[in-house]
Amino acid sequence: MDTKTVVKETEKKLEKKRPQKNAEDKKRVAFWRNIFTYLQEYRKNAIIAILFSALTGVAVAFQPLVIKYIVDEGITVRRSVSYVSIACLIYLAIASMRMLFFNSALKHVLTALEGTLFNLRCKVFSHVGHLCMRFYDKKSAGELYNCIMGSPMTNMRGYLQSILISVPYQLVSFVISLVALASYDWVLTAIMLVTAASMAILNFLSKKVIRKASRDYIAKESETSKYLTDIFHGMDSIKMYSIENDAEQKFSRYLTEMRNSGIRHIYSVHKENLKPEFATYLGTAVVYLVGAVFCIHRGLTVGILYAFLSSMGSILSTLTSWLSLSLQKSAADVGMAKILELIEETTSTPELPDEELCDVKESRISAMESGKPCIEFDNVRFAYDKKQIFGSLSCAVKFNESVALVGGSGSGKSTFTKLLMRLYETDGGSIRVNGEDIKKYHLHDLRYSIGIVPQSPFIFQGTIWDNIRIACPEASNYEIIQAMEIAHVHEFVNELPLGWCTRIGDGELSLSGGQKQRIAIARAVLKNPDILIFDEATSALDNISEKHIQQSMEELMKTHTVIIVAHRLSTIKNVDRILVFERGEIVEEGKYDELAKKEGGAFRALLDCVENS
Repeated sequence: MDTKTVVKETEKKLEKKRPQKNAEDKKRVAFWRNIFTYLQEYRKNAIIAILFSALTGVAVAFQPLVIKYIVDEGITVRRSVSYVSIACLIYLAIASMRMLFFNSALKHVLTALEGTLFNLRCKVFSHVGHLCMRFYDKKSAGELYNCIMGSPMTNMRGYLQSILISVPYQLVSFVISLVALASYDWVLTAIMLVTAASMAILNFLSKKVIRKASRDYIAKESETSKYLTDIFHGMDSIKMYSIENDAEQKFSRYLTEMRNSGIRHIYSVHKENLKPEFATYLGTAVVYLVGAVFCIHRGLTVGILYAFLSSMGSILSTLTSWLSLSLQKSAADVGMAKILELIEETTSTPELPDEELCDVKESRISAMESGKPCIEFDNVRFAYDKKQIFGSLSCAVKFNESVALVGGSGSGKSTFTKLLMRLYETDGGSIRVNGEDIKKYHLHDLRYSIGIVPQSPFIFQGTIWDNIRIACPEASNYEIIQAMEIAHVHEFVNELPLGWCTRIGDGELSLSGGQKQRIAIARAVLKNPDILIFDEATSALDNISEKHIQQSMEELMKTHTVIIVAHRLSTIKNVDRILVFERGEIVEEGKYDELAKKEGGAFRALLDCVENS
């Protein structure tokens, strides 16, 4: 390989590295910009904390000077108990002021620190809450919990606390003590500076090791949290399949990796801290030796040596703290990188500016007057990552029409409803509600106009009343009770000692699948939406409850646009139209009786499967 080729390849490698370095620099700038943004509300507390911390540093620096006068003047020269007593009182006064200043600084810094983390957590939670479902397909609940409440925030807290309260008083103390040392003896000061330089070099060499160990530990902690959350959510399945031992062994493996990574992390930090610590001991020993020689042969007083050693200890302690802060920042950078990763996530369902949005209610009135359909899919294309669901789906649903979606698993029925609610963005084509593209509606308004009864409803922690009212917080008590009656919730609520005040949810009273679905139906009814979606809403109900709710659904079909995702075909005999899905396409449509009589049809095949099962 000739010289020109080597030079060109080297230049290419450098060009590849430059963008990465620029990206890292931008992220570092973004990190500090974010911190200052969230700290802005508490800047007054931060400033007061820094001022009190600086005053603490003045007191810390002057304490050794008082000791010098006690030893040299009070004991060696004057031999006066009264002089020493006054000096000791001054020492106590300075110490008391030091404690008072630090206490005030700590009070304000905690207010600023916890307020900043509060704002940051709220920002992350709010941002994540507005991301699309594609994001949640990639991120687990455990991973998100760990990022918001785990090590990333803990590392940031420790780093910021040191920046706001430790650095100011240490900086003031460092400067005053350094000036005092130089006035005592320049040789001893030079020895101290060489010691400090050695500590700084050793610390710089340790950064890379600490950063890698911290990154590995956070990754293992995140993986363990993710698995643990999944286990708790799926505990019923674990018990049904009798795989408790397998789950325990797998968790033990995760925990072992996290434990080993934690040991490596803590030990690495300790081992790297030993290097500058040893440099401190070595420098102090040299100062003792040289100081003793100067006291014997050059007339250096014991008080000055004692004050020098005390100030030197303060300086090296401050330097050690700063070097530890540098290592601490490496761990905080890793944690903040994960937080920024979430904050910088973009949604695949962005919203238009407010001035370009349409009003759902006004669009509904206009569409009904002009004879437009309530729902319209126009050549919609969609895929989950690389798995295509819809190639070119087109269909329309009229106002107050009841439509059932049937087909095998994976045919696209539930995806149809998710796209309608814009939980995912289409890859092509358009979806219109009330004659307008759903992208022209505010996400909240679009989804509020749609009531859904999912197959597996989520129950929030709280009372039964709260779980129903959550769908429409401004609803009156009469409206909530009416929704309960329509969904036949009162049939099981009346049997509970506390009635609708009974607490349910995680860790509280467990409900059956049918009871959960009745609560979900009550939620949907309470919203009184324009469009109702029933995703196999009666699948977990007994025959009597199913009959009652079926009647309620048929009443709602008269005044609402209703979409029913059905597996139990007996529940859709009275719908206006049935759409039969196969591999993301509508292969048949019509009324129940028409499709049931069609020999060789897809719907007839589904009926035959049900009868033979």
